[in-house]
Amino acid sequence: MKVIIDSGHGGSDPGAVAFGVKEKDLNIIFTNLLASQLQQLNFEVDKSLINDKNYTPNELTDLIKKSGAKLCISCHNNAFNGSASGFEVIHSIHTDGKLAKLILEEVKKTNFPIRRAFSRKSTLPSSVEQDYYYIIRLTYPQVETLIVEFGFMDNKDDFKMLTDPEWQKRLTSAVALAISKYASPLANNKTSILGESILRPSQLKSALKAANNQAILDIVDIYYNIAPIYGIKADLAFIQCLHETGWLKFTGVVKPHQNNFAGLGATGASNPGLSFTTISVGVEAHLQHLYAYASTKPLPTGRTLYNTRFALVIRGSAPNWEDLNGKWAVPGVGYGERIVELQKTILEKYLPNIPKNPPVIQPVHWAKHYHDELFDAGLLNTDHTSTLDEPASKAMVFALISRLRKELMNND
Repeated sequence: MKVIIDSGHGGSDPGAVAFGVKEKDLNIIFTNLLASQLQQLNFEVDKSLINDKNYTPNELTDLIKKSGAKLCISCHNNAFNGSASGFEVIHSIHTDGKLAKLILEEVKKTNFPIRRAFSRKSTLPSSVEQDYYYIIRLTYPQVETLIVEFGFMDNKDDFKMLTDPEWQKRLTSAVALAISKYASPLANNKTSILGESILRPSQLKSALKAANNQAILDIVDIYYNIAPIYGIKADLAFIQCLHETGWLKFTGVVKPHQNNFAGLGATGASNPGLSFTTISVGVEAHLQHLYAYASTKPLPTGRTLYNTRFALVIRGSAPNWEDLNGKWAVPGVGYGERIVELQKTILEKYLPNIPKNPPVIQPVHWAKHYHDELFDAGLLNTDHTSTLDEPASKAMVFALISRLRKELMNND
């Protein structure tokens, strides 16, 4: 499924402004993170609308319709006098809101405050029985468009989380996972062996510790250090290791001293497979076997070939995890799917570590934005940031009005 992501505001349209932050700048962060998360889940993502441009309604919706995408996510951040809080999703009145509800469910698991998923009919006589929001109304039915409001940026509690990098990743991960669940019955998406990890090392360590409290957790870091050299997703490679070794309990024919984390060459009790001198060498041999299946390129420069079975693989014959069925494991029905499914389970169950005391962002005075605009325009000669709550003298007001009058006369 192709997804197009819209950053909501741009150019001369800053969107909401709160605590000195413009919505358009916050939206760019969320849209780029969401695009990355979806790409890691093997979605085709159109990022052409993630920019600092201001489109007319017709320009924007025409671009969305011409993109070839089936789904559009328009990312926003709300504002309502600082009194409202929470995550919202808006869907078309013509849909059942299934995706909107899935997104809300996934975000709820992060413990971010939830507000609602809803749709709204237009109040215009010319748009009877149509959607209120133009981006949804003008793209239906070619594209299913949702507006995702990550939170209320003028609410100090929401703002603290919305501007924290850990929370930004946590929220976009939840949205991406919901889209993946929604799309899975609609398309036969396969999961590439090459790419970037979705899970963080801390999530895999938590999962491993829960299943085997005797396991050496540092092996997770070894996978994350070496896998990027080969362009392989470290999280799925390590999950395959867990699958092959029974969560590093080694209950099969392969034993711990072999440092063979993927059953390489093992066929039975009489042939327990390859052995490697160190854990790091064993991990790299595993990754090299995946690389042989996923790529036709030579080994990365400077790497030593530890896997003696590398040449036995038909290079590039299994670029996706699901393609390993019947190759890595025989008969191997559902082999790759089980590894991908375990990744999703860990993603849902073990949330990334969030600092207990995230950095406190000092609120910026609500009027500073307007002060700065006047100062930049030359209508204020002095910086009054430190005295914004003090009353202005008559002389100051008269001086400002006089400058405004001259500016208007010059424009005429």
